[in-house]
Amino acid sequence: MAGLRHFSVLLLLLVWVSSSYGAGKPRLYRYINGEGVVVIDDKIPPAYVVQGYDILSYTGQLLDTVEPSVPQNAVEKALRKKALIAREKEDRFILVSYSSVTEIQAAMARKLQQLDREVKAITTNIKGSKRRIAFEQQRAANYQRGGRQVPDNVKATLQELEAEVKKSNSLLLLKSEEYEKTEDRYLGYIERFRQLKSQTEAVQEN
Repeated sequence: MAGLRHFSVLLLLLVWVSSSYGAGKPRLYRYINGEGVVVIDDKIPPAYVVQGYDILSYTGQLLDTVEPSVPQNAVEKALRKKALIAREKEDRFILVSYSSVTEIQAAMARKLQQLDREVKAITTNIKGSKRRIAFEQQRAANYQRGGRQVPDNVKATLQELEAEVKKSNSLLLLKSEEYEKTEDRYLGYIERFRQLKSQTEAVQEN
């Protein structure tokens, strides 16, 4: 019986969403998907209806909030609120910062070029350090072939150079990850900018 009641609630919610969308001006629905990402669309997959959602105008104005039909704990509510606030903040940033897709693409290109220069500089430093390591290793080998102890300053220099290479490799990895994340972030800006502009155009046509 509990399963039947749950199904009935879900069915009623789906019917309500469909009827609301069909009446009056077009609306958007904002919900959080299974990956915790805020989604704004003109429809909601049935699996997410019971989790609650917001009803928006095509200008992004909040019209109503439908509370979850299944209980949520405090942590789930806090995460949902945090995700929605973050999405609204990012939307404002995109609209205030850019007036066209071309501007976003230009900003992305500048940032990626800067990161690319940093990666190349780190790579050059690593190559230089490795050349110095090879030189110091050759010096150490010469001392050993001559039956002499490798001087402490040669050992210290090798340790410093090896530590420097290790540090530079870690930094290179971080910069490479930053490059990928930056590219993904700006591509997300482009997609979201297009969505927001499309919503605005739809409102103007109605």
